[in-house]
Amino acid sequence: MIEIAPSSTDETLTKCKISILDGSGKLIECSSVDNRFKCIREDIKKLPLFLTRTVIVNRKGEYLPDDKLSLLCDCTFSTGIEFDTIENSLHQLPLVAVNLISNNDQNKDTYAAEKLSACPSALDDFKTIYNDLFLSDIELKTKTKSFPAHKIVLCARSSVFKAMLTSDMKEKIMDCIQVDDMENDTVQQLLLFLYSDNLENLQWESAIKLYYAGDKYNIEKLKVLCSSFLLASLSSSNAIELLLLADKHNDSDLRKFIENFILEHEEEVFGSDEWEKLVEINPQLVSRTMHLKYKRNKKGK
Repeated sequence: MIEIAPSSTDETLTKCKISILDGSGKLIECSSVDNRFKCIREDIKKLPLFLTRTVIVNRKGEYLPDDKLSLLCDCTFSTGIEFDTIENSLHQLPLVAVNLISNNDQNKDTYAAEKLSACPSALDDFKTIYNDLFLSDIELKTKTKSFPAHKIVLCARSSVFKAMLTSDMKEKIMDCIQVDDMENDTVQQLLLFLYSDNLENLQWESAIKLYYAGDKYNIEKLKVLCSSFLLASLSSSNAIELLLLADKHNDSDLRKFIENFILEHEEEVFGSDEWEKLVEINPQLVSRTMHLKYKRNKKGK
């Protein structure tokens, strides 16, 4: 969690992007926000990172070189007054990145930045391959449509797809993966994410469906991005739906977050039609939530 607290007492517009700098010097965007701060010191914005602590620790070699987490915070502030100076810049780059930019003056840095910005990244090239359907060698089939793809990409991004396509399963023999349980739009968004590492036009319903896909095919980053989006949209009216989703997929971290939200907004949630329906369809989940409420009340006495 990154906390942003502006020192200015005036109303301030800010745009902030947080990225992790991995061991190779590559920037991986973790969070971004556009926000308006008012003239009170308590007006603090907290940014949840897309990458959880578990993901970062599990990929320690990539994200924690020399046991250090390097974050690049790109923040732009505006109060309506133009400035042409940078007040302060503080960062520590991994050795790989330092070697790349050392002994270069500002003009050289600007030249390199301009040239590099015009070069497509590996993800850009993969997205082009996906859009052009170039040398596709497998299909994902829904009930009504087939989506060409590439085995090597599916294997690289999903351990489940890798198991399907490298063992004696029917998917390897038939060069086809049946995804009858997913809609066409969901499969298209799933493939776009696998090739580009990007989610476009994410909405509540599509995030739920893509979360399901991420869980089914063990695509952890997709699950994290979707759950982060859903939690950012969490309210008393949709908390029960999200609680059921977390319970169905045995996502204990997501479930705990929602349970805490429900107990913090118990009057609105317990009095809702959604809660009444939950009592009927999943009394065990209701019992768990009420038991948690009982333990908290007992602890508070």
